[in-house]
Amino acid sequence: MNTLRKSFLARANFTVWILVVIVLIVLLQNTLSEEIRIGQFVSLTLRDDLAMALTNQIWLAIKILVLVPVVIFWLLDRRKPLRYALLVSLGLLTFELLASVLFLVVSLRNDTARQAVGLLRDTVTVAAINILVFSLWYWITDAYPLQVPPPTREPNDFLFPQYATSAPKFATWQPGYLDYLFLAFTTTTAFGPTDTLPLTHRAKMLMMLQALLSLVIIVVLAGRALSILR
Repeated sequence: MNTLRKSFLARANFTVWILVVIVLIVLLQNTLSEEIRIGQFVSLTLRDDLAMALTNQIWLAIKILVLVPVVIFWLLDRRKPLRYALLVSLGLLTFELLASVLFLVVSLRNDTARQAVGLLRDTVTVAAINILVFSLWYWITDAYPLQVPPPTREPNDFLFPQYATSAPKFATWQPGYLDYLFLAFTTTTAFGPTDTLPLTHRAKMLMMLQALLSLVIIVVLAGRALSILR
């Protein structure tokens, strides 16, 4: 009974954190300028502001709707479908992140000082979204609460320093969301691993993609600063 209770609490803690961070990402993406949101794909072909705004609203509704299966599978304790549902939701958020970075780069061509101030804010917001999105990728791919059955564990995707220490209080240590958030933050600021090392190919590919996006965002930030100073 005690094992079941611990398993439920771990699963509840995991899912609540996931949902909170996903909602935060959705809110941040919703604050971005129209020029760097998903609707910009429509405006490139139709040149219609109404169609662009409608596309953004439809995309927002889709991102919210895909969270429904996450809640359902969590309540039913269906861990494998829960993982797939989370990956679908995260895939949508990642696609929008990639689109935003692309449109940020494109917008550098026709910056004015007035536009640059607003887009500078957008660039900082995208940098924050980059950290949050990849913190979820790292946690979901390496997540202990999603593994079946709970007592066993697949090989780790990341080697946290706590695994290598002999300190008694870390003997049964498992990483939580804040550990993966710190991993994503340091990957962004250092463009690579720091104290936590990737052990699998998927972990290395995720860190490479995040570091690449971070580098592009830094270049865009520099371009924005130059536009404001001109």
